[in-house]
Amino acid sequence: MLIISAATYGQRHQVLRESIAVNKNSSIVLNFENIYVALEESTDGKIHFDYRLEFEGYSKKQIKSTLDGLKAEVTNANNIVNLDAKSHSQIAFQSFTLVSEHGLYIDDDFIGSKSDTVIRKSKDSLLQQIRKNNRLLWSKNSPQYINGRFKKIDKDGNLSNIRKGDVDIMRSVFVIRVPPFVSLNINAKNSGIHFLNNLQNELSIAIRKGTLKTKALFNNYNVIRINDASFEVEGIYGGHYDFKNVKNGKIGSIEQAKIDSEFSEIEIGEMGKNTVITDFNSEYWFYNWSDFFDRFNLYSEYSKIHFFYPERNHSLKVIGNNTKNFLGNGDFQISMQPTSKGEKYTMMIKEPNAEETLSGRIYFDIIHGIIYSHSDYIKKINH
Repeated sequence: MLIISAATYGQRHQVLRESIAVNKNSSIVLNFENIYVALEESTDGKIHFDYRLEFEGYSKKQIKSTLDGLKAEVTNANNIVNLDAKSHSQIAFQSFTLVSEHGLYIDDDFIGSKSDTVIRKSKDSLLQQIRKNNRLLWSKNSPQYINGRFKKIDKDGNLSNIRKGDVDIMRSVFVIRVPPFVSLNINAKNSGIHFLNNLQNELSIAIRKGTLKTKALFNNYNVIRINDASFEVEGIYGGHYDFKNVKNGKIGSIEQAKIDSEFSEIEIGEMGKNTVITDFNSEYWFYNWSDFFDRFNLYSEYSKIHFFYPERNHSLKVIGNNTKNFLGNGDFQISMQPTSKGEKYTMMIKEPNAEETLSGRIYFDIIHGIIYSHSDYIKKINH
């Protein structure tokens, strides 16, 4: 048993390693299924694929089963580099298998807790959350990571640390380095896509289930489609975004972009210039506004909007039908009753101060919705 354990401990298997020279006319097509991958910028004009799996505590049979269920192939023809990477079961950046006879204790801070009160978040605080969540888990100090979140429970209910020999570990180290001048087409299912650099590449991304976490995205021609997945981005500068069933959506800042969404939850740290959102039955948090956001338009139906007023001079117009606006802590509300023909009427209007520089104009067109308005904090009201 000791010999077998020593032979299988810490095994490393290189799945893919390849580099291909590309030019500005090249296209990159990346297809993922059940795979987590990190993308970085390449500075030598080549695209680099580097994929390895590391095992601790796994038997030879378990390792062989994992590798047999994994495919990662690259083709290069007609200036198109194509990657197909998929696994029979999901392979995250780091996976733990732990058996505890009497159960596990989970730290409450790891799960997080919900509050009935919504506070205006600063742009920096939301960015801090996004950056923390986008850190990769390739740390070699696995016991420290695990014991910071879990403890073993013995038969008497006492807690103890988890030892390294108590847990089997698999690390997936998959890094793709891409030059900034090529277009990227990514199709992902039940996968995790992490961009570790600000990106100027033209992106076309379609992800269904899984996660998309990125630094800032700079391109007016980006088309991002996210379905039933989580999405966190430090900044959006241009492009068209289609959200369906997006959970835990966090956007540090946004400008010059268009969003179509439904059944999603999106927090925005700062609203920049000329953004348009068209929504159905989602929940949005608009925390802050840039010094000159110029124009923001929202067209929505059955939406819940948490709206924090800009601190600088602005105008606001809200039209709607069958919509409620809760002001302050919710003690005062404005209601727009439904009409037989569905006409929209002005619900609220605020003219800018003519003596101050105008930072921007806000326009809400909302049907069957709820708006929570406050300059500092707002309290959630279930509906």
